[in-house]
Amino acid sequence: MKNAVHLFMLALLFVTPQKEQDWTANIDQIRQAARMIPGGAPLRINVLKFAESRRAKKFSVKGAPDEPSVQARTVFQVVYPDGYVMVDSGMDQQVHNFFGRGVVEPYDLESAKQVERAVRGARAIIITHEHGDHVAGVIHTPFAQELASKTILTRDQVQTLLKNPQMPEIQLTPETAGRYNVVDYQQYLPFGPGVVLIKAPGHTPGSQMIYVVLGSGREYLLIGDTAWHMDGVRYVKGKDAPWIQEDENALIAQLTWLNGLYKTEKNLFIIASHDDEQRSELTKRGILGNKLE
Repeated sequence: MKNAVHLFMLALLFVTPQKEQDWTANIDQIRQAARMIPGGAPLRINVLKFAESRRAKKFSVKGAPDEPSVQARTVFQVVYPDGYVMVDSGMDQQVHNFFGRGVVEPYDLESAKQVERAVRGARAIIITHEHGDHVAGVIHTPFAQELASKTILTRDQVQTLLKNPQMPEIQLTPETAGRYNVVDYQQYLPFGPGVVLIKAPGHTPGSQMIYVVLGSGREYLLIGDTAWHMDGVRYVKGKDAPWIQEDENALIAQLTWLNGLYKTEKNLFIIASHDDEQRSELTKRGILGNKLE
């Protein structure tokens, strides 16, 4: 798996830039890309919640009621027969405090330590997008130099982290950016057996979704922050949070595509990183494991 990933990274250096187009994706092409790299398929996906934010649901889904809602802060672990890949990297309490905007919000120190151990033990680390609650665990940490060599950032993610980071704690310099594996791709990137990165700028310039198919045939689409709550996918509704800036046209295109998959692909589980209700349901059903290995 590792050698194949490196070969695909090298190949990206020779990709010719193409004219920017309206966002679109094709699940059949993604499935084909997932079969390109030989090797043992993933066995399962685990999720761990290590913190949360308390926000009214109306901020997560435009037009939703002004009722209490929990945004889970999570990481995912794609487990192979010979190791695992982490999707997102967690954050320390200092970065977590940024999201409370002056309000103290729950942060589980023991779970955060489990995330740190899992990130350090991973074969590779993928980042869904360049916000602090997803990327700080490989930047604002005493182990940043150790983790950089196995962390994959996209060129768009790096540009944001260099020039316009969400917070000072995650800002990169040209020197520190050079320690990470930086890739660029047009639409899809086969990352390993059963795993495909899908370029999806909108929530941030460097946002991407992660498609995973297990050896059992069960499929997952980790959509990061494309939607904060699955109701955004169900009803094709964007966010209504005044503190974020997004490409709304791109996000509606992505939500429309996801909504079509949600209605027709019953073996495909679309996972929103911050939807605490969905996380609880899927771990109870055994669709996601509820601890890191």
